[in-house]
Amino acid sequence: MSTLDIFAAGITIVLFIVMGFKIYKNTKQMRGTEKKSRSNSPEALMHDFIDQPELWIKLAKGISATSPEEEVRLTLMVNAAFQGFESQCEQAEDGTLDDTGILALEEAVHRICAMPGVEKYLVNLKPDLSQRLQTIIDQKS
Repeated sequence: MSTLDIFAAGITIVLFIVMGFKIYKNTKQMRGTEKKSRSNSPEALMHDFIDQPELWIKLAKGISATSPEEEVRLTLMVNAAFQGFESQCEQAEDGTLDDTGILALEEAVHRICAMPGVEKYLVNLKPDLSQRLQTIIDQKS
């Protein structure tokens, strides 16, 4: 084996190591981006309901929906809120949500669960929620 062959083999090995590292780095970055985009999804859903104070008032006062369409909107609104809470629970599990964020999450969950109109939607939704979120709901004051 000549010196040139050994040199070429060494360069090839170095290139494979560099390429492997770049693939690893890109994969890790893509996974991080995927988590961020999933966590933004519930926020996007909630954005659709922020400008509907009449629905929030109905939930806060426990007033029933006046039409099937409104019932669907109320259901979607509560589901979107709890999807947002689930996203925050995932962040807490991953360690990307600090103690202040966890306290804010718990307070928000307790506030929305205190709304008389939310309970009927939560009965059907709760079994599908993560154990962490169910625990937070059960701790409501």
